[in-house]
Amino acid sequence: MDEPVNTNYRQLLVKKQTVFSKLSDTEIADLAALFVEKAYKAGDTIVTEGDPVDSFFLIVRGIADVQHITLKDHVFYAESVAELHAGQAIGINESGFYSLTGRRTATVLAKTDMVLLQLSLPRFHGFALAYPNVNRAMRRNAPDIDSVDAE
Repeated sequence: MDEPVNTNYRQLLVKKQTVFSKLSDTEIADLAALFVEKAYKAGDTIVTEGDPVDSFFLIVRGIADVQHITLKDHVFYAESVAELHAGQAIGINESGFYSLTGRRTATVLAKTDMVLLQLSLPRFHGFALAYPNVNRAMRRNAPDIDSVDAE
């Protein structure tokens, strides 16, 4: 892996996510410090549709291909539905976590070599317990509060 992602850039990536944009500077700094840097080679699978959601990612470098897998006539097909770039996230959106079921809603592959910041759900939950206002701050960005609560 290249040079480690510096602290300021980690914080910038976290704050850029709408779901975290209402957090204080201290909360952003503490949250950013919890992420672990991960490298993926082109063609590597980052997450697989249907697997349990155990973490989410922020893209530092590279391009990811988001795919939905469908079954038709006993054959599985992968359909590319989006491309993600530096600054975007895998597993979270502007209102919280993508999955309401606790399962991944898509397969994400590294289209190029990538550097990601990964945060496990247990670490995130620990952060949310340490900062009780985090849920309120996240809800302010959520168009449908019930969908955030379901996570």
